[in-house]
Order: sequence, then structure tokens, then C-alpha cells
Amino acid sequence: MFLPLDQKPDWRNPPLVTLILVIANVMIFYMWQFSDEKHEREAYEYYSTSGLDIIELKRYIKYKKLENKVTEKDLTRVTNVAIDTYTEMRLDGEFQKKLFQREIIKPDDPNFVDWDSKRKKFDAYRDRVVSYKYALNPSQPSTTTYLTSMFLHGDNGHLWGNMVMLVLLGLGVEILLGRLLFFVGYMISGLAASQLYIILQSDTFSYGIGASGAIAGVLGMAVMIYGLRKIYFFYFLFVYFDFIRARAIWIIPLYILSQAIIEFVFESNINVAAHVGGFIGGLAFTGIIKLIPNAINKTEIDKSQNKANYEKEYAAAQRLVTSMNIEEAKDKFEALAKDYPNDINIQQQLFGLAKYNPASEEYHQYAQKLLNLSGSDASTVKTIHDTYRHYASKAKPKPRWTPELLCNIAIKFAANKKLSDAEKIINYLCKAAENHPGNPAALSALTKYFNGVDADKSVLYKQKLLELYPNSDEARALQQQA
Repeated sequence: MFLPLDQKPDWRNPPLVTLILVIANVMIFYMWQFSDEKHEREAYEYYSTSGLDIIELKRYIKYKKLENKVTEKDLTRVTNVAIDTYTEMRLDGEFQKKLFQREIIKPDDPNFVDWDSKRKKFDAYRDRVVSYKYALNPSQPSTTTYLTSMFLHGDNGHLWGNMVMLVLLGLGVEILLGRLLFFVGYMISGLAASQLYIILQSDTFSYGIGASGAIAGVLGMAVMIYGLRKIYFFYFLFVYFDFIRARAIWIIPLYILSQAIIEFVFESNINVAAHVGGFIGGLAFTGIIKLIPNAINKTEIDKSQNKANYEKEYAAAQRLVTSMNIEEAKDKFEALAKDYPNDINIQQQLFGLAKYNPASEEYHQYAQKLLNLSGSDASTVKTIHDTYRHYASKAKPKPRWTPELLCNIAIKFAANKKLSDAEKIINYLCKAAENHPGNPAALSALTKYFNGVDADKSVLYKQKLLELYPNSDEARALQQQA
């Protein structure tokens, strides 16, 4: 089995539909279906102990003209020779439908009253079983069961197996389609799963339940969205599993092959028809959606491919640096910078290459970009600080400072415990740009961050703030505290 796992959820804008669908399935199973096993046992205990099974089996033998196959002696108990016929009867959609419509045992039949009373009691018992009453019976479908069957499950393994698959697939696809389209696609896939099940098994009296048809549709949606793009897949084969990168469209033949193996090689109660129907439904729905401009979040789709291209080009540029092909490396990093103008790593690499010529325009340009980074986190401030140290000492003929730039980085340095350089910059500003409006805030930052580290300096810069900028908001705040 292959699962496309190319998209990570954005928890700032969470995939609510996927999470709500999971919660709904879990709640329905544990709050509505929790007594199904007990009610089913009671129903079929009554069916066998009341003799209803023998009555209906005799009529089935007559209906199918099986008297030579099953004798009266075989019917003393529904075992041995009769057991195969009994199973056949329960799965015979046409017979069960006619039986329900009173066409097998008719009102003028001498045994009708006895059979009818027992049958009504059995039906009442069985209707208490949610998994039967609201499951999709392909021989007797209804509008209600088309929908309800998508949210019912047979046991814990069935439920949680489906929910894990829904989370793995749904979190990514919902980001690409948006909540509304994802929900519509999910429901259409579920209905398509039910429809193909009915078409292929219309003569079978059985009960189809589970979200797997709709989930197969989510897989189909992912395949149609990504198409020929290469994406990451998680795959497993028995006990072996790994990740590979391949074109999404390869899922189509692989999925069909996996369902064929389940259907024709293994004996199981897996509803392959529903899986294939849901998968086709997801493919068809998304194929139509792709015709609508901007219906799919193409930025998110291409994110993985862009990341792979970025990593490839970045690594190639680094290899050029290692081999001292400076000009070629610079060209490659500059090309990357056009596509990723806010990437700090690229800017650092360009600044590192420009260090070979600190008098060049590029050296000043890349230094200014790094010094003007907007973040205040520790990693960003470290980058600014390292750049400041080199630029302050190496720039030719001299650094191109502005009071505003120096003030901003000094405050960031103070907040990140780089107090020595923050102090030097602020003292310089108080002399060289005494009237700069940012100086009071910078002095206030020094008083704040020296407090608890160096009490004398904290007091010193408080006094300096009050002396040089007595009418500033920062000075008035200090006076009110005093």
C-alpha cells in the first residue's frame, strides 16, 4: 500500500473538516453502536430458537428447487449439508427482498400467520442493531443508508484503521482543496463507493458499512491534485516499509492492483467494490475541480517540489564555495535570492562571499540586508550580531550606518544579553546623533537589561536618560516609578 505524505498540516489554520469527521465517526461508534454486538446476538438467538430459520430455509429450498440437494432430514438443525444452503439464502438478495414483501410466504398461506408474527419479532430485534438498520444493503438500498453507512464501523480495528488512514490522507488534501471542497469531495466519494457497490452486488443481501470508500476517494483526490508531480510516499508491504519519491499518478495502477489482490487472492470481507467506487469518485470530483481557476491551492501543491529544487540548488552552490569557485557560487546564490528573497541562509552565504572584498558595493548591500532583519528571536539576533561585528571592523572605507539602524540593533542586542555591544552603540548615538528620537528607548532598554546584571550601570543609564531626554515618555515613566 502507498500513501502520499507530501503535505504537513498548518495548525494555525487547522484542517477542521478532517478532525470533525474523525470525531463524528468515533462518537457514532462508541455512543450509538456500542450495544450492537449484544442486540445482534439476541436477534439471531431468537431467529434460531424460534424455528424461523427452518421455516425460511424450507421455503428457500422450494424457491430454488433444491429438494434433491437438501433433504428434510438435513433440516432437523441448520448444520452440515444445510449450512451452505442457509448461508446462500441469507445472501440471496432477490429471495430476501421477496420474503420481506410477503411474496414467498403469502397471506393466503396456511403458515403465514405463524411465520409473519415470528418474522416481525425478528425484524424488531434486528432493527435495534444500528449496524444493520443503517448499513447499505445493495439489494435494498435507500437514500438514508447511502449516507449513514459511511459513518458506521464493525469493530474497533475497523474504526481505528479507517481513522488513521483518514488523518494521514485528509490533513494534507484538505489544505490543498479548502474545507468546503474537501467535505463535498469526501461525501461524493462515499456516495460513489456506495453506488458501485450496489451496481456490482445488487443481487446480494449484505450490509456495507465503513468510511473506507470515502477515504479511498480522498486518496483519489490526492492523486488527481498532484498528477505528474513527484511527491513523497510512505509504502508498506507486509512487514517492510519505507519512503520513496515518485510521480503521484503511479498510485492509480498500484491501487487497482492492490484491490485486485484483495479480491481474487485473499478471502476477506473487505468491500473492494466500495473502495474502487470511492477512488474513482475522488478522481472524477477533483478532475472537475481542477477545471475551475484557483480552486486548488497551487502554492501549497508546489511547496514540496520547490523545497526539493531549493535544496538541490543550495547544495550545488555550497559545493562551488568549497571548491573556491567564488564567482559561480555567487551567481547561483543570487539566482536563489531572487526566488527566495527572505531566506536568511542565502543572504548569509552572499555576505560570506562578499567578505572577500569588503570595499565592494555587494559587501555593503548584503551587510545592510542582514542588519535590517526584522526578527527578534535569538537565532536572528545572533545573525545580526555576527554581521555587525564583521561589518563594524572590516567595512571600507567605513560602515554605512544610520542612527535608526543602530538604535534598532542596539535594543535587540540588549534584549538578548549582548550588552557590551549594545552599550557601545547607544553611547555612540548619544554623542553622534544626540537628537535621534530612538535614543530614549535605547537607553531605557539598557537600564532594563542591566538591572539584575550590573546594578551600577542600570542606575548610570537611568540618570543619563533623565539628564539627556527629560521630556521623553521613557523618562516620565521612570519618574512615575520613582
